[in-house]
Amino acid sequence: MKRLFTGPLFAPTLMVAIFSLGAATVAFLLFGPGLAPWADTLLTACFGWNADTRRYRLDALILTLLQPPLFAVVLWAFYADELRAFLARRGGRVVAVTAPAVFVALAASLLVTGEISASGAAPTPADLGQLVSLAALHGRPVVVTFVYADCHASCPLLIARLKALEARSAPDVAFIAISLDPQRDTPASLAGAAVRWELGPRWHLLSGAPASVKDTLSAYGVQYAPLPDGEIAHENLVLIVDRRGRLAFTYRGLAHPEDRQAADLARLSAERG
Repeated sequence: MKRLFTGPLFAPTLMVAIFSLGAATVAFLLFGPGLAPWADTLLTACFGWNADTRRYRLDALILTLLQPPLFAVVLWAFYADELRAFLARRGGRVVAVTAPAVFVALAASLLVTGEISASGAAPTPADLGQLVSLAALHGRPVVVTFVYADCHASCPLLIARLKALEARSAPDVAFIAISLDPQRDTPASLAGAAVRWELGPRWHLLSGAPASVKDTLSAYGVQYAPLPDGEIAHENLVLIVDRRGRLAFTYRGLAHPEDRQAADLARLSAERG
């Protein structure tokens, strides 16, 4: 065993093997999606692949691409003399350069052509935090709710229920979440919340001047109260507005059956004019 680790070809062989395995892994990341159910399962579990959005999670991808070069640096630190001797031979240079070159080429191709995001989710809507009125969505059914970005209690649950409703609704239904905390809910913080909640392009997360937001919450009769610790006590309110911009249904609390909400929304979607 000692002879194996001290042999002149041990370090060069290990170096080539590292980059060859890295190249094979990157090739799998490039061509594995959609190859077979087992491939998607492996990509999801090991490399942060999101089959719904067809995106890789950034941290998982960075970790995968950094492993071969970092391992190579460690190997060079312990076997520098053996590696220099191997590279001094013409055949050694060809073998030693080929595997890293293939790895780098495949990694560059993955970064250029692949879809990558911080969470593996699709990019958030471009108008997060910008002015959007119900008039701009006239002709579409709209689901409206009220949340805030730093909420860790009922807001994520409310959003999850509405995402389930979204999956059962017609493609033209829009979803609006109005901030309960306009002073802290900047476009950047709302965009971060949209990433965490994995919201798609049918969603609009809105904030604005505190006075305007307060007037909006008052107009909709939203019950809320800021707490000393920075949290906000609030009711879980869902409104459904019809194609003409009229309030059609109001749901207070989280006890309403999803089937009922889906049926009400489907009835509005079927209406025209």
